[in-house]
Amino acid sequence: MKKYILFVFALWISVAASGVETRRTRSTYELNRHEFALSGAFYPGRYAFGYDFDFIPRTYQHCGSINVSDIYLSASTYAKEKVTNSWTFSYSYNFSRIFALQAGVTYEGGWSECYRAEDDLLVSSISSQFLTPMLTARFSWLNRKYVRMYSSIGAGMSVSLSSTHYVTDDNAVHERPDTYLSLQVTPVGISVGKQLYGFVEVGVGTIYLGGCFGIGYRF
Repeated sequence: MKKYILFVFALWISVAASGVETRRTRSTYELNRHEFALSGAFYPGRYAFGYDFDFIPRTYQHCGSINVSDIYLSASTYAKEKVTNSWTFSYSYNFSRIFALQAGVTYEGGWSECYRAEDDLLVSSISSQFLTPMLTARFSWLNRKYVRMYSSIGAGMSVSLSSTHYVTDDNAVHERPDTYLSLQVTPVGISVGKQLYGFVEVGVGTIYLGGCFGIGYRF
């Protein structure tokens, strides 16, 4: 009886140890230092905050004036806006399982097209396009073999690719600024996968507003 009890106890210890080892194997992972990723967002940040399509000189003399030609122009035409969404290609270096630095470049473009109401003929088209290099600090607060959760904050400069002008007031025409400060905060991001992985992020900023999704590769 005593030998039987000792045998059961030894078997229980063996099973418990095996379970701990299995959980440990599931919860840890080999740290891959390098990552490449491609992501996209349906609601780009600069589109969300509003493109400055008013940089084109107006067809009327004063922005606040109302005359017959303004009323006729407004009634005879209509506008459509198009957007490319925002697309980001990035490289990340993982210093540890918690901290990583990411360098990325984002493209975003939008167009405002004016059509003649009587025959839907395109009258004019103006664009507002941006290229944004950004450096992002990422902090992982949940690390598993296949699932990781993190937060990040990034800063960079958006370079305007448009070479047009805009009117402010009293016929004052100014060149559009070439660069803009760009910020992006991501409170929650989740990636699923080992080397090849997919990810979803929720954040706010000039890169995207709301959420984005993407695919990446670690090595």
